[in-house]
Amino acid sequence: MAEAFDPHPAAAMLAQAWRSGTLLAELPRAVRPATMAQGYDIQDRLIAELGRPVVGWKLGLGSAAQKRQSGVGRSIAGRVLGSHLHRPGDEVPLPNSAPVTVEFEIAYILGRDIRPDDAEFSVTDAVREVRAAFELVLSRFVDRRAVGWPSFAADNAAFQALILGEAIEPARLDELVGTLVVTIDGKEMARGLSGEDATEPAGALADLVATARERGMTLPKGSVVSTGTLSKPFDIAAPTAEIGARLLGTELGFRTRVDLGNGPQS
Repeated sequence: MAEAFDPHPAAAMLAQAWRSGTLLAELPRAVRPATMAQGYDIQDRLIAELGRPVVGWKLGLGSAAQKRQSGVGRSIAGRVLGSHLHRPGDEVPLPNSAPVTVEFEIAYILGRDIRPDDAEFSVTDAVREVRAAFELVLSRFVDRRAVGWPSFAADNAAFQALILGEAIEPARLDELVGTLVVTIDGKEMARGLSGEDATEPAGALADLVATARERGMTLPKGSVVSTGTLSKPFDIAAPTAEIGARLLGTELGFRTRVDLGNGPQS
């Protein structure tokens, strides 16, 4: 009989990396997750180790192309930590000088609990608000893609920070993609993605609901769910940067700074 997988050793290593800002090449083979379920088991334990309140979820691999290419078949979920949720105009601390990936996203605010035993429903019926958002993706691994998707899930899907903007009209989402311009220090860096390269927000939320059902998790009312990138992702490595987005005649912006040796999880 196969020995049960123990998520604790890998979670402890990842928690230490979170606190110190150091990067891991990979998890040791003896504790490395081999399946997505094991990756999520480690993530559950990691969040418990960090002891930070969870205010929602983030999703990666939200586009049709990414889901197909990854072999996972659905978006990969991570938790949004309350201490890493920011407002427009905030200065967002980073734990090291490794390149951080910038993604403009659509975030939902849930208007009711979604329980694992709920009858089938249209996921958008559970949405109270639609918000503009930025996610900063910064793995505890040197190369988040090289370690494999189960380890990516274990590392809380490489979540670092979420900047939550103002509410937008759901009917204007298609228009948003056409107007979106993402900048760094005033220089254009990216525009909206289209077709199979773009995240389909409702589909990403449906993926989260499916994962929550499988794992017996309730998604509470008021949770933030950031659904995946609508802009072409890009990396920044400067100690400080002014990051912004222009969309639908409005702007969303924030600033980063690096706290070398002082990770935000201390």
